[in-house]
Amino acid sequence: MGTSSARDGGDTGGDPVRAGRTCRSALPADEELSCGTYGFGDLRHVCPTSDAPRRCSTTTQVRVRNTGPSTVYVTVIDGPRQGERQQGPEREIAPAHTADLRPGQGNLLFDLTLRGAGPVKSLTVVSVR
Repeated sequence: MGTSSARDGGDTGGDPVRAGRTCRSALPADEELSCGTYGFGDLRHVCPTSDAPRRCSTTTQVRVRNTGPSTVYVTVIDGPRQGERQQGPEREIAPAHTADLRPGQGNLLFDLTLRGAGPVKSLTVVSVR
């Protein structure tokens, strides 16, 4: 099971990559949740408004906080262009700690995966650059 929520109740999900978005998983420890599908949306672009022109700045960093009760393991999926994806090393984030997740130099940030040993995993976006 994977879900996402926004801090602001009026949020329509038009720009899911922003502070307050949460990726939650109750999957077993050996199963990963794709946060790009559940909660973060398309991480490749950061657009200020829904009516912004298609030329959006690429995501250079997503700061996340482990808002769950147990340690989580997060992996960045990035690549130089659509269709070419590579998986970075797994990052361990203890409860109540933050981490800055970045794509490789010159790469687009496609996805974050989340897994952990606890019954509920929760990762909240603190900021996006």
